[in-house]
Amino acid sequence: MLLKDDTAPGGPWLANALARFAAGADDLVPTTRALLVRTIAAPAQHGRLINTLSLLEHMGSHKIMATQHRADIDQATLRHVAEEAHHAYFMKRQAEKTADRPLEYVAADLLAPAAARMYFQRLEAATVRTLGRDCGPRAAYLYMSMIVEFRALWFYGLYQETLQRAHHVLSLKRVIGEEQNHLDEMATRLEAAGERSDAHVTSLLARERTLFVRLLSAFDQAVA
Repeated sequence: MLLKDDTAPGGPWLANALARFAAGADDLVPTTRALLVRTIAAPAQHGRLINTLSLLEHMGSHKIMATQHRADIDQATLRHVAEEAHHAYFMKRQAEKTADRPLEYVAADLLAPAAARMYFQRLEAATVRTLGRDCGPRAAYLYMSMIVEFRALWFYGLYQETLQRAHHVLSLKRVIGEEQNHLDEMATRLEAAGERSDAHVTSLLARERTLFVRLLSAFDQAVA
């Protein structure tokens, strides 16, 4: 689902970055797809996975609200937080439909919750550390969001393909479209502010990959 040519809304830089990201994640595709196939086939486990994705979307929306509260907050940021909150709601609704019961953000209703929270928290810490002390909260928000969107597009794209192959009724097409727009906005805003650094992006994507591999392993163990 990642765009790999200059038709990507963010132009050649983003299209090339997406292509490099996809190529660098090729070795993770078989493990991720196998995990999704096993999980989708077991409604109880599938519901827990979707609920975990809801938790991560909720954490993202909460972090935006906690850090982006200046008087000059713009429409793009407000739309972003609204759409991330809606993704959390959408995932929660689909999780409960799939599991056929109410679900909470508690260990029994999630897959590898400690690893999921750690993925987000350590990536945030890495972002702040990479950007340095002089970085303001807006730049950190833009970088963190952009890095997360690279993975979200990759993972949700594989997830959508696997759902279609399983003839599952769940569709992530709207979510994927909105995540693509978020990625474009983050890249465009960093470029406009003169704060986009290829070195920072490369460093943070490498750190994100390490954290995602750990999360993927934890998911795999949880559904074994």
